[in-house]
Amino acid sequence: MTEGLTLADLVLAAGVAFFLGSIPTAWMVARSRGVRIFSVGTRQAGATNVYREVGRSAALVVGIVDAVKGGLAILVAMWAGLEGSWLLLPAVAAIMGHWNSPMTRFRGGDGVITAVGVMIAISPSGTIVPIVVGMIIALALKPRFAHPSAWGGITGFITLNILAAVTDTGMSTATVAGMTLIAASILLHSYAYHRRMPGAVPIQVIDEVLDGDHPDAQIPQTPGPQAPA
Repeated sequence: MTEGLTLADLVLAAGVAFFLGSIPTAWMVARSRGVRIFSVGTRQAGATNVYREVGRSAALVVGIVDAVKGGLAILVAMWAGLEGSWLLLPAVAAIMGHWNSPMTRFRGGDGVITAVGVMIAISPSGTIVPIVVGMIIALALKPRFAHPSAWGGITGFITLNILAAVTDTGMSTATVAGMTLIAASILLHSYAYHRRMPGAVPIQVIDEVLDGDHPDAQIPQTPGPQAPA
């Protein structure tokens, strides 16, 4: 462990990062426009789904805030004394928070934009080119693919690895490898979600069951709080 870094510092950094990541920006913005984001489109709380189901300006707000969440998680960790590959801890925590927000019954999005915010905070100069490449790929795939942001993000991380091999990106080999594993996890998360989505119970039915409002007597009704989306 880095000299002077304590377990309390790690717990603080991870806890704050998870909290920031779990702020359901897409759900809040969509809800303000009268859209239940978990019931439309891909049923994920991300900028891409907001763009398609709510609008461009709403998606822009979601994208900016989600990136800030990731960046702020790293800045707080730096303030707590973390540096180098230790910053992977809050990076993972922020993504996990975005995936499984307690505020929306442990639902969320893929976390691509949050990961971009993390990258910028760790190494602003070393991530400009990968981010631009990722954005270009995402925009190019948008008309044909259901989830272009994930593929754009993965392409960006591939670019980062190539650049890290030939130039100084400001990140250690361990950090680059860790961020690449995070990118792979995001892709697998997206793939697993879309694989199980066709046979899944519609999320609005799950909400109704949890709220005790579903009319089907065959589905047990249980009391619960009002649906978040």
